[in-house]
Amino acid sequence: MSRNAVAVTLLLFACTKRAPTATPAAPSFAHDIAPVLDRMCARAEGCHGAKPTDSVDLDLRAAAAYRQLVEVPAQARKGAARVKRGDPAASFLVEKLTGHLGPREGKPMPIDANTGVPLDPSPIPSDYIEHILTPWIAAGAPDS
Repeated sequence: MSRNAVAVTLLLFACTKRAPTATPAAPSFAHDIAPVLDRMCARAEGCHGAKPTDSVDLDLRAAAAYRQLVEVPAQARKGAARVKRGDPAASFLVEKLTGHLGPREGKPMPIDANTGVPLDPSPIPSDYIEHILTPWIAAGAPDS
């Protein structure tokens, strides 16, 4: 094979070889998850923030949310975790935000701070749950 033929073959091989695709980074707790929980769930009095009620035992303010959620048993669903690393389907937080709750498992979140009624439609869009929250949990719920 001539030198030119080798060069053309190598050039063709290099052009047809696909570049490695980058694995998308998991969503960040600090940048993608905590701010939404803080804004939607922790700001109103009587919710998951600085002034909870007697029945609320979950602080979702940015500084406390991670340690209050990840691998912590869900009080309303026996045997479940609030967030189960690597398993969105077993994470009670997803169920609370999507409204997939059983009897005596509380209300879908978030709720109206004045009436206590679940907001319908939820201000947390389903694509946020599908494309941010669920992938974060599936990636192991990293504290990033």
